[in-house]
Amino acid sequence: MAQDTRENGGTAGTDGDAATGARTGATVAVPATAARDAVVRGGFARLAGALALAAVAACAVSLLVQRVVTAVAGRLSGGDGWTSVTPSHVGTALVTALLVVVVAAVLAVCARTRWWRGTEAVAVVAVAGLATALLAVPLAGTSYYLGGNTNDQLFRTQLLGRLTDSWRLADMNYAGLPSFYPSGWFWLAGRFADLTGLQAWAAFKPAAIATSAVVPALALVAWSRLTGPRRGVLAGLATTAVGVYPALAGPFVDEPYSWCLAAFVPVVAVVAWRAFGDVPAPARRAAAVGIGVVLGAGAMTYTLYAGFAAFVVALCCAARSAQGWRAGQGWAAVRTRVPALVLAAVVSGLLALVVWAPYVLAVLRGAGGERAAAQHFLPLISAQLPAPMLAATPWGAFLLLGCAWLVLAVRRDPTARPLLLVVAVGYLWYLLSTVAIVARTTLLAFRMEAVLVETMAVAGVLGAAALWRALPRWGASARALTARPRTLEPRTPELRALAVLAAAAVFVVPLQATGQNLADQIGKAYTDYGPDGRTALGAHDETEAGAWTGDLLTAIDASAADLGVADDDLVVLSTYYEVFSFRPYLGYQQITAHYANPLADFDARREQVQDWARATSPADLLARLDSGPYAPPRVFVFRAGQDGYEVGLTRDVFPAEPNVAWSTAVFDPALFDDPAFTTQRVGPFVVVTRTGR
Repeated sequence: MAQDTRENGGTAGTDGDAATGARTGATVAVPATAARDAVVRGGFARLAGALALAAVAACAVSLLVQRVVTAVAGRLSGGDGWTSVTPSHVGTALVTALLVVVVAAVLAVCARTRWWRGTEAVAVVAVAGLATALLAVPLAGTSYYLGGNTNDQLFRTQLLGRLTDSWRLADMNYAGLPSFYPSGWFWLAGRFADLTGLQAWAAFKPAAIATSAVVPALALVAWSRLTGPRRGVLAGLATTAVGVYPALAGPFVDEPYSWCLAAFVPVVAVVAWRAFGDVPAPARRAAAVGIGVVLGAGAMTYTLYAGFAAFVVALCCAARSAQGWRAGQGWAAVRTRVPALVLAAVVSGLLALVVWAPYVLAVLRGAGGERAAAQHFLPLISAQLPAPMLAATPWGAFLLLGCAWLVLAVRRDPTARPLLLVVAVGYLWYLLSTVAIVARTTLLAFRMEAVLVETMAVAGVLGAAALWRALPRWGASARALTARPRTLEPRTPELRALAVLAAAAVFVVPLQATGQNLADQIGKAYTDYGPDGRTALGAHDETEAGAWTGDLLTAIDASAADLGVADDDLVVLSTYYEVFSFRPYLGYQQITAHYANPLADFDARREQVQDWARATSPADLLARLDSGPYAPPRVFVFRAGQDGYEVGLTRDVFPAEPNVAWSTAVFDPALFDDPAFTTQRVGPFVVVTRTGR
């Protein structure tokens, strides 16, 4: 990307203010009209093209790096990946070497006076490759992504399996219901799995890692257009750090689809702030369309962040309208801005309906259901305000620098204003979430920590750039105060060398330990059982339920074949939820209410299962199965207990922590002593198939 060398001297894209430059201590005045960002001046087509190219390039780089890492891992460790029976630190060593090279190259390029065409493209490739390696190297010996196939990853692999089996949007678990969980990312990952022939559970890892590479690449391009290429490259590097290192932004690294929008909330805020300023009406409308597209795509992928971003955009419009009012524009300040906000809302709403329309229509048709429990979660990290900038680490100091820059620059730098607004709204969200408890729900405030850290990290980049520009002036001041200037003269090159070392420490120190900091999630990826009943390390312990997964799937598949029912039409009752990760079976009940479709009547289904367990005879059980309001299961997967056949049930106990309470429904084995049922013992499980009426 060719750029005037004055770019690094001031905040690019100032809105109505003059940008200043200080390459060699001189100030270069730039007219306000020329300083306005090209994005707001109508360059959305060019930006969209650049983002599309960056996404394709980053995705291709990520998939290539993943293949290379897998091949190298197999060669160095005999096919077991970096983690094997005899673990080594080879993977960590390679990651550290790559990290040092990439960070050093980025800092060296950003410190140069000249900026040549093509550097941005190289930076996109470097950032995508680095983000990929940080995750792919420690996972080289397993087909699972972080977290393996445990806890929340169970429903994610189930949803991906549903959308791999068919391109039509459908609920991940229940028969005949529209999707309630946002399916945008999973639909794309499902098409990837279908195209490549990968099983859905195995496609989750490459799709997730590729996403973690694409997001910082897109952030790099976006921030390059908003703040200049050097700052954009550093912002892309900072986004990489936030996205792959859970200690920096909370435990969300195992759900990369949420990062697709969380990373761009500050971008949307800056664009909205400039678009609602004193810009030509066509440029404002173009910006509104762009904002609407981002928010709409976010609603299809992670609705919580879309709602938060929409709140920020509305506040930007209100603040800019108030500024115009105070400047003497009167009601014109409102009339010229509110239509653009409405346009953004309409565009985002129409895009959101691509995913949400079936569910909304079902509700409008009176499909009933229960109150959604998705937000019934109040962990300690949601009850306390986060303070990542106070951590006693290089990264904490970097975030503190960003916070300081936001406060000190808010009056003179228009980019600081929307970023500070995002931080303020992020903390306000925590307080509003507390208020929401009165209505027996929350706003899942802990999810906003990722947005806060990302915003502070970008602000840290801008603050570091401001310090870099100030170093010559500091050197001159120090020379004037030095008693013996010839022997104690502080030189700017030395100061800037120290600044580069500090910047390297900010990124290298935390990221080189990514494997150790993700040890728990990586460990699960290697020790969770796959569909063949073995772990990635080849373990097969028959005292563990996972060792019987392959036999269990074989038994259920055989039952489906005997019934003449396809896998994706077979209703199964099981709380050994792994079976739904490996096959697109329909579930009679979701594992918890928090991921259950409100239209499915989760509590009523639990009571129905308990009612079945109270049956007194096979005939009574069959009558109860057929008299219920929901399609009964054709296959039951029980645990063989001392008192009978057991199936686990859950209920929402919010605001308690944990928010799920377990109970067990016990069936008398004699209830299935009838020609209408066939029973098969599979290790600790009992598979009962209803073959008759």
